[in-house]
Amino acid sequence: MSESIIIAILSIVGALLSGTIGHILGQRAERQKQSLIIRAEMLKPIDEWLKGVERMVGIFSDTLASITLNSRQPISYNFDERRKASNFMAEKTNEIFGIIASRSLQIRKTKRLAKELSDVIRSLDRLIKFELLPRESDIVDRSNNGTLTIDIMLDAGRIKLQIDALLQGAHSLVAQIKTALT
Repeated sequence: MSESIIIAILSIVGALLSGTIGHILGQRAERQKQSLIIRAEMLKPIDEWLKGVERMVGIFSDTLASITLNSRQPISYNFDERRKASNFMAEKTNEIFGIIASRSLQIRKTKRLAKELSDVIRSLDRLIKFELLPRESDIVDRSNNGTLTIDIMLDAGRIKLQIDALLQGAHSLVAQIKTALT
């Protein structure tokens, strides 16, 4: 065989091989891109849940303001809005904890951020269920009984500030994860 035929065959084989490798790598890159898009979409329910937490804190603040102003009715959030917010949180919490438990947001670039977000969400859930909501009921009861003190109101303000700080941190983490995924 002459050298020109061998070179032609090697050129064809090289072209086929590089085309195949290029195609496989392109498919892999596209799958990885789609995977990152899906992961970024998982942040939407988390973002909605965080907005629900903000609404619960707003309702708590509304209760405090209403009691401070001796109002018989809530100032900003009516009872229907309060019920909807409570139902939303009850319905979405399991979805959020499922996303976190799946660890789907934890890739090489986001592992630390996703872990921090998971910890913050767990803290927020605990604070809402075991601090904010019971405290709100206690404040309303004490206000009705005339046993509400300034120390109780100050403690309620501390809880609100603690939740606000966690919410700000959670939004920051969501933004950083979104940036890393896109």
